Amino acid sequence: PTIIDRAVAWSAKHSTCPAGDPDLHHYIGELLYKEGAFDAAEPHFLASGKRDSARLLAQMMVDWSAVGGLPGNFALRGTLPYLENGNILAARTFIIQFVNKMVSSRPSLASPLQTSPLPVTDSSDVIFTTDNVLNFCQLAVLNCQRAQGDKNKATRECWLRLCGTYQSKGGILASKEVHSVLIDIATLYFAIPPPRTQPDNPLGAMLSSMLGGGAPGGVPQRRVLTPGLISPPTPGLD
Repeated sequence: PTIIDRAVAWSAKHSTCPAGDPDLHHYIGELLYKEGAFDAAEPHFLASGKRDSARLLAQMMVDWSAVGGLPGNFALRGTLPYLENGNILAARTFIIQFVNKMVSSRPSLASPLQTSPLPVTDSSDVIFTTDNVLNFCQLAVLNCQRAQGDKNKATRECWLRLCGTYQSKGGILASKEVHSVLIDIATLYFAIPPPRTQPDNPLGAMLSSMLGGGAPGGVPQRRVLTPGLISPPTPGLD
C-alpha cells in the first residue's frame, strides 16, 4: 500500500468516519487534482463529502470534460455517489457548481427554450441545458431534497415520473449501472421498495411466503433515510 493508503486506513481506524477523515480525503484529493491525476482524486473528493470537496470536484469534472466526453456523464459521477451516500448538501453543491461552470465555458449548452434559470423554490433554480443528463441531475437533487420517505406521496410519484421520463430517452441513464443506483436512491429517500427479481428457487420462495417467512437466503437490509432529516445540512460537512 502507498503512503496515501496507509494514511487513510489509519484515519479510518482512529476517527469516527469509516471511510477516513474527511479533511484528509479533501487534502489528498486536492493534491492529486493539482497533479492532474483526476481519476485518483475523484474517490477522495467523494469520500470527503465536504462542500469544499464538492466544489473542487465540480471544477475538476469541468476540466476533465474538456479533454473529451459528454458533460452529463461527468455530472452523474459527482451527483449520484453523493446522493447514494445520503449527502444532499454535497450533491446540491456539486451540481450547482458544475452546471454553472459548464454553461459559462460552453454557452451552447444553454437551452434556447429556457434562456434564464427556472426558479423552483425560493433558493433553488434549474438551468435547462441541451444535455438531458445535466437536466436530470439537477431535478433529481431537488426532488431528493423534498423527500420524506413514504410520508410524501407526491414526491415519490415525482421521482418515479422523473426517472421514467429521462430513462425512456435512452443513453447512460438507461444503462444497467445507473438504473441500479437510481433504485438504491429511490429506496433511500422515498422508501420505494426495489423491484422484485425472480428468485433462484420459485417454489421454495412461494412456500416460504405461504408459511409467513421471507424468501430463502434472505434479502439484504436496505437503508432508508428518516423523514425530516434529509434536507438539513449534516454536521461536520462544512
